[in-house]
Amino acid sequence: MIVFILMVTIGGTTVSRDCTEALCFEDINRCLYFAERINQQPQGEDISAFCQPLNIEEGSRYYR
Repeated sequence: MIVFILMVTIGGTTVSRDCTEALCFEDINRCLYFAERINQQPQGEDISAFCQPLNIEEGSRYYR
């Protein structure tokens, strides 16, 4: 099954790489919504977010 993982980087380091540590969404638009909100935050630390497709096994945690 393909889902979209919300990848967050802080200071150039990716915080999480799978659905056990990050938010995964069935719908790309929901993922993009949260990525946009993170990217619109006032600049403090170097924090950015983007969505990436991820192939997961059945039974993995994700949001619909």
